[in-house]
Amino acid sequence: MSDRAFFTLCLKNAEGSLAEEPNCSIDFRRTDETSVSSARHVVFPPERRFVLPAFPQERNLCCTIAPSLYGVVTSHFFTPEAGKPQQQDVTVLRSPDQWSPKFTSFSALPPARFSRLNQVIANSAEVDVKNGRALGRLDAAYDTLSAPAEALSKMALLNLFAVTTDTTEPISNKNWFSFVNEIVRIDRERFVAEVDPKLFETVQTILARLDEFKEAGFFTEQASLHYDNIPTRYTLSGDLITVKVRYEQGNVQFTMGKATSNGRDVTLLDCDMDEHSNIIEHTGDLFLHVFTGGTHPIDMHEYIVHKDPGVQLGYELAPTAKAVAFTAHV
Repeated sequence: MSDRAFFTLCLKNAEGSLAEEPNCSIDFRRTDETSVSSARHVVFPPERRFVLPAFPQERNLCCTIAPSLYGVVTSHFFTPEAGKPQQQDVTVLRSPDQWSPKFTSFSALPPARFSRLNQVIANSAEVDVKNGRALGRLDAAYDTLSAPAEALSKMALLNLFAVTTDTTEPISNKNWFSFVNEIVRIDRERFVAEVDPKLFETVQTILARLDEFKEAGFFTEQASLHYDNIPTRYTLSGDLITVKVRYEQGNVQFTMGKATSNGRDVTLLDCDMDEHSNIIEHTGDLFLHVFTGGTHPIDMHEYIVHKDPGVQLGYELAPTAKAVAFTAHV
């Protein structure tokens, strides 16, 4: 019929696979916010087709998708046209409070991917969780990191290992994680480690030649907020230096310092990652994600798997028991 337009939606997750969503709300509205059409308790997959009033009856409509397991996405205003069906494949990103990690045990981490991390963890004899408990040996504690804050810290470590292994510094073209000798602290945003002093020289060189490297995404910011991340057993012997780089997986920051501990001279790295605002800004011609800031390991997971579907992270995500129970009763 000439007065009807068809609009089809297909939900995909960050990896590009079909998103399994059990309880989605869909709303089409006008520029004055009045509702034109809505649907509740929509299940994906499969793709869903919606019938809308066509132009000229409706000129500008906006669509909002509110899943139960993923973040809300919304469209720009568009014109529904008879005889011109529109279809959107919409990427939805996991809502951190609706998902939980399922970790691979330390002994089962695939050596082909995790041999360097396994070696570093085995070398890490005095580790703590920032504002949390002392873990001692990380290899012994690894599989016990199940409390909420500790699980987030473990996810962050695995996320950062993935990104710093799959990217290289621009001076010697070695991957960043190859400089890490032992982990000394973890939290939901970072790890702190003793590293090869050559990494300090690399960061110094990048900072000295920042005009040259800025086109590759490097920039700097104040390092003052990072002093609190250094365990108290270390005494810094100079100021911290820091460089940040925009990767497709997120912004990774390398904050470096020289220190002493128990009579040893050491080089420290505080490595953290946050959202890169240019990533997954749009997921098709219409639909946009709105980022509210802050860093959560599951948000970082979404950036990483979007960049490299199928990447081995050492954990998988599953809907929380609470999310499953809620949708089961809808």
